[in-house]
Amino acid sequence: MIMAKNKEVDINDTAITLEVDKETFDEVRNGEITNIVLYLNEGNQNLILENVNGNLVLKTKNMPAEYHGCYYYNRGRFPYLIKDTLRYLVLTCGDDSCLTRILETEPQPGTRFRFQGHGKPSIEDPKGDCCVWSIAFMIVPFFDNSKVYLMRWNPSISSFTEQDYKKCVANMKHGAFPLNWSISEWEEARRGDVFYMLRVGDNKSGIVFNGQFVNDPYPDEDWAGSAKRRMYVNMACMNPTKPGKAPVLSMEKLQTVIPEFDWLKGHSGILLPDDVAKKLLELMAQCDDSSL
Repeated sequence: MIMAKNKEVDINDTAITLEVDKETFDEVRNGEITNIVLYLNEGNQNLILENVNGNLVLKTKNMPAEYHGCYYYNRGRFPYLIKDTLRYLVLTCGDDSCLTRILETEPQPGTRFRFQGHGKPSIEDPKGDCCVWSIAFMIVPFFDNSKVYLMRWNPSISSFTEQDYKKCVANMKHGAFPLNWSISEWEEARRGDVFYMLRVGDNKSGIVFNGQFVNDPYPDEDWAGSAKRRMYVNMACMNPTKPGKAPVLSMEKLQTVIPEFDWLKGHSGILLPDDVAKKLLELMAQCDDSSL
């Protein structure tokens, strides 16, 4: 169940496909592996790094006097921009495939060396100005049988404020921002399940973003300050309504199209019945793409 809205996208800008062995494939699916590490090379650098007119984009203020591909060391700071348009890793194993969502990326420098020029051998040197960089992708898989949860947000009483929302949307990476939220019906919730966030309590009520749970529920102190413990999930939040704007899927439309469900009452983090979840997904797919 892909949370992206219906629009044409270039797969080369949004996804990287990797062939993996059966053990890796299974461990990603069951949650034992949450990071995939790729070494940058001439075969994949244009898929991972920002590329403009055939040139990789450097973060550094000045172009280095001499560098080769993605090997520039830059005092231990990754010198290139990673494509923010990357959304997914597609893992394949034989005829099987697994779509995973990219949550974060972290560049890591490898062994340093001195670059001697094209066609000349590189000399390993702990003070060298080059290295082979790798990129760690933190991922969560999509599942065909994901459960669907409705979270609720009332900005007037929540510890998550309107200003917090603006900051989250402004700092999105790879089309998502992280958030943790309390969940009432947590017993069946699992990593990879999907959710819709329903804003309530004002004239901007409606679905404001959706996404995935990136871990199983866990206990923590009550966000409201009481002595009781609550269960929480960490979430990757996608397709946000622009801050200050009314959601494209309003409370009025939800009540009109799916009247059998009580959208006005209930806790945050309830498991939606299958028929309601299906109708909600169809409604989301019909919405015009007004996300950032």
